[in-house]
Amino acid sequence: MGIVKIEGRNLREALETAKDKVGESAVVISRKKGKGRVLLAVADAPPKSNTALLSMRQEARSLLSRDKIMNGTNTAAIERCLRGRGASKALIERVCEAVAPLVAEGTHPLDLAVDVLATSFPIAKAKHVPGQTSILAFVGSAGAGKTTSLAKLAGHLVRSGRKVVMVSLDTERVGALEQIRALGKEVVCPTLAARDVMQVLTLLQGQVQPDVILLDASGNSKQDGEALRRLQAGIAEYGFQANLGVYLVAEITMRPVVLEEELELLGELPVHGCILTKADETRKPAPVLEFLARRNIGVGFVSAGRNLQTDLQRASGEIFANLMLKGRVL
Repeated sequence: MGIVKIEGRNLREALETAKDKVGESAVVISRKKGKGRVLLAVADAPPKSNTALLSMRQEARSLLSRDKIMNGTNTAAIERCLRGRGASKALIERVCEAVAPLVAEGTHPLDLAVDVLATSFPIAKAKHVPGQTSILAFVGSAGAGKTTSLAKLAGHLVRSGRKVVMVSLDTERVGALEQIRALGKEVVCPTLAARDVMQVLTLLQGQVQPDVILLDASGNSKQDGEALRRLQAGIAEYGFQANLGVYLVAEITMRPVVLEEELELLGELPVHGCILTKADETRKPAPVLEFLARRNIGVGFVSAGRNLQTDLQRASGEIFANLMLKGRVL
């Protein structure tokens, strides 16, 4: 027994449409009048019991309520904004349904949407264990902004008083080492080129160990996944006081299918979070944000611009809401 929604300019027209679509056995379960139209929730057969009738009425109310929410002017601005950001129909409906019952006189629906969107996407929490060195590896395809994002984070950590070392595993690409060295000088952070990932362990053997080691991966995700698994095994085997966190660096303009391929290439390597770059280069951030939410991958930082001092922001609900409603970070 199914329930369908029927619409007409008046009750007579709606009933005739119901008869045509459902048949002579059509039963009206619920009715709602709107501006210039009538909505019916119609079953294709009578309910067999009072319990079935109650269940059908609840389903009918939900069906007609959803129609009112999605067609009402109170959420039209939200729907328009989210569609412009490339949001899926499912997300638009979820946000509008959450906002519509809360709309009151003097409250703009977009203000309510901010609260909903702020909690719609996960945030990656940096792992910190007192007494241990945090090793943060930035992986992702070439050109995604790994090295620049690494330097931005290094500068932030150095300014906060942390002892930081930047390590490049990208020793084959022309100009890669020169780039990270130049960035290291700019943010006042020492750098190291490592032809083998296990060289990172030498940084953990001295009496004075860094608080944070930032690894700039090669850009070959399959190769990087294998190397970082070896590093993780080495840390455990030799009992070093260190923990490894892997962050996927991705352009916010990337197609979700490309991100999926990157994750597959990393194999079984757990990804602790994502760093989104080039947030100033698109007005449609929703596809990437929704993909990460579906995969339960939190966003750690969002980069928008080239300034090493200011253009890396820690992910927050406010930033998510701004991206989804305004198409920009701030």
